[in-house]
Amino acid sequence: MNAVDSQERARLLGNWRAERDSSALYAALGQLERELGARAVYLDLSTAERRHADFWEERLRSQGYEVPAFRSSARIRLLILLARHLGTGFIVPSVIAREMKERDNYAGQEDALTAGLPSEEHGHATVLRGRDQAALGNNLRAAVLGANDGLASNFCLMMGVAGAQVSTSIVLLTGIAGLLGGACSMALGEWLSVTNARELALSQLDRDIGTLAPDPAHISVASAGDALSAAGLSFLLFALGALVPLLPFCILPVGLRLAGSISLSAAALFVLGLATSLFNGRSPWYSGLRQTLFGAAAGLITWLAGRAFGALSGGV
Repeated sequence: MNAVDSQERARLLGNWRAERDSSALYAALGQLERELGARAVYLDLSTAERRHADFWEERLRSQGYEVPAFRSSARIRLLILLARHLGTGFIVPSVIAREMKERDNYAGQEDALTAGLPSEEHGHATVLRGRDQAALGNNLRAAVLGANDGLASNFCLMMGVAGAQVSTSIVLLTGIAGLLGGACSMALGEWLSVTNARELALSQLDRDIGTLAPDPAHISVASAGDALSAAGLSFLLFALGALVPLLPFCILPVGLRLAGSISLSAAALFVLGLATSLFNGRSPWYSGLRQTLFGAAAGLITWLAGRAFGALSGGV
C-alpha cells in the first residue's frame, strides 16, 4: 500500500470510528436519560450518527479496505462513566464540542461535503444547545477551572518563595497563607459577583406603583444564583487545588518536600488538563501535556524570580 492509499485509509477509518463513537455515546445517554423527551433526542442522534458511520463503512469497502471490529474509545467510555454517575447534563458541553469538531474536520473533505455531513453535525450541536441540562455541564467546567486556579496560583507562590532559598518551614507557611488568602479572595469575589447580579435584577423588575419590595423569587433574580452557596463552592474548589502543592511539605521528609511538591503538582496539572479535554474538543493527551507544560513554566518563572530577588537582597 502506497502513501496515498495509506492516508486515504486512515482518513476513512478515522471518520468511521468517530461516527461509531458518537453513535455509541448517544445510545448510552439515551439509556441513562430519565426524561422521555431527552431520551428520544439522544436515541435519534444515535441513529443519525450510525447512518454517518454506515456511509464511511461503505466508502471503506468500496475501496477494498477492511473494516475492523469496533470498540469505543477511552474518551467515550469516560464520558459514559461520567454521565452514569453525574447525570447526562454534565457532559453536554463535551458532546457539543465533539460535534463541532467533527463538523470542522469534514469541512475539507469533498465526499463529506457532498453527503451533507458537516451541516448535520452542526444541527446535532444546535439540538444539544437547546437542552436545559447543558447548564449543568458548565458546573463541571467551573469546578475544573476553580481547582486549577488554586493549584496554579499556590504552586507558583510556593515556588517563588522556595527560589529565594529560604527554609522549608517558611515555604510551608507561605503555602498555607496562599491557600487561605486565595480561597477567601475567590469566595469574596464570587459572593460580590452574585450579590451584585441579584441586586441589578431586582432593581430592574417591573412592579406596581407603590410596591417598594420587588419579588426576590422572580426568575430573573433566581437565575443569578445564591451568593453564599456560590462563595462556599468557590472557596472549596480553590482550596482543594491549592492544597496539592502544600501536601508534600506537610507529610514528606525535609529533603523531599520541594521535589514532592513539584511532582504532585505536575501530576495534578496533567489530570486537570485531561478533565478540560472533556469540554474543549482537544485530545486528552494534548490537553494534559499543555496544562502541565504551562504550569511548569509558570512555576519555573516564579522560582527564578524568587532566586533573583533572594540574591539581590543578600539572602543567598
